[in-house]
Amino acid sequence: MKSEITANQSAKATERYKPHYTSEYTDDAWEVTVTIPGAKRDDISVTIENEILEIVATRSMDYPAGWTRHTGSAADRRYELRLDIGPEVDDSNIEASLNHGQLSLRLPLREEVKPRNIPIT
Repeated sequence: MKSEITANQSAKATERYKPHYTSEYTDDAWEVTVTIPGAKRDDISVTIENEILEIVATRSMDYPAGWTRHTGSAADRRYELRLDIGPEVDDSNIEASLNHGQLSLRLPLREEVKPRNIPIT
């Protein structure tokens, strides 16, 4: 993960990360799981434009007055991930759920690209 915070930014600066994710293709869908610890449902945006799936999430930490963040301690973060989903995904039926910092997406394939058996006569 790459941090894009500079020394000139305040202690309340937001660090930017590309979140860890896994993906798996099945005969029916592309399933993606994105790890975004600390982000709440209302702080996550999932959009599609021009066959690009974009996930943006923020994790904000409330610090006590006078508290100073030290290296390695929790900080505000912005997670950004862009995936090319291609034309085979039926973007009108995508499902998303969040459970314990894991965003799960099910991107169903269009019927015309799903594998099918061809009968031999």
